Amino acid sequence: MIVVGGENLIDLVQVREADGLPEFRAVPGGSQYNCALALGRLGTSPRYITPISTDSMGALLAGALEKSGVHVQGARVDAPSSLAVVTLDNGQPSYQFYREDTAERQVTMDSLTSSLPSDISVFQIGSLSLCDGEDADLWADLFVSLADKGVYCTLDPNVRAVFVKDRASYVARIERMITAASLVKISDEDLDWLYPGVDLIEKSKSLLAGSKAQVFVLTKGAEGSVFLTENGMVSVPADTVDNLADTVGAGDTFMAALIYQLQGQQGVPSNTDLARVGAFAAKAAAINCTRTGCNPPTLAEMTS
Repeated sequence: MIVVGGENLIDLVQVREADGLPEFRAVPGGSQYNCALALGRLGTSPRYITPISTDSMGALLAGALEKSGVHVQGARVDAPSSLAVVTLDNGQPSYQFYREDTAERQVTMDSLTSSLPSDISVFQIGSLSLCDGEDADLWADLFVSLADKGVYCTLDPNVRAVFVKDRASYVARIERMITAASLVKISDEDLDWLYPGVDLIEKSKSLLAGSKAQVFVLTKGAEGSVFLTENGMVSVPADTVDNLADTVGAGDTFMAALIYQLQGQQGVPSNTDLARVGAFAAKAAAINCTRTGCNPPTLAEMTS
């Protein structure tokens, strides 16, 4: 059973500009919410354990998950939904977030553990939920605890630097989680933010060597991705996007596709398997990029 934790929010995504003013569309989102959504559309029936608001936006968030085959196991709480304003420049998103004292941050260790199914086999987390605050430490503690129990724990830091109030604590939190993880996916921009000026491939190798991870994936946007294991490296090209709408949720969709294929993996995958996994993930991300906001493909779309 795949379980996803982490932020949920409403993305107000710029869809066009009229008379000099941007126009927005309200889209359910949040990096980890998006990942759960993508996993649901791939037919995995994941569980999502983060609280969701009882307000009208919370109803939209919960409804979209359920429509995509995700089981909402987190509590519904009487606090506002988080909000992100997403503006676009040549298809590239820029974010402003509003999530102080919102529903998705109302977590305790008891509430999280009570939401976990007994047959959990995979746990995914990352992004805003790990940036700052007591909830960030709770998510990290849960991740490490589950990893110690043999759960296949997957991590996509997806750094949101504007919310990192204590850089040293944040980096230490991410490093602790990388050490415990079975699968790590990180972008070149995020790795450079965490370790400015380093050689990104060499740093990836170093992080992998100090981790329980079987696979470490460095993504490089349009330049594709690099899969690293103890057996070496495999470079995977990005898939072609003929009609780019935007890149919102592309990384989350990529991560979900990785989890879909690598869950239950016994031992280190072969280079041939990694090339296949990478191509599948790249295709999923590319399809998402042809649509406004995070709108991942279904399994039927991936196999057609």
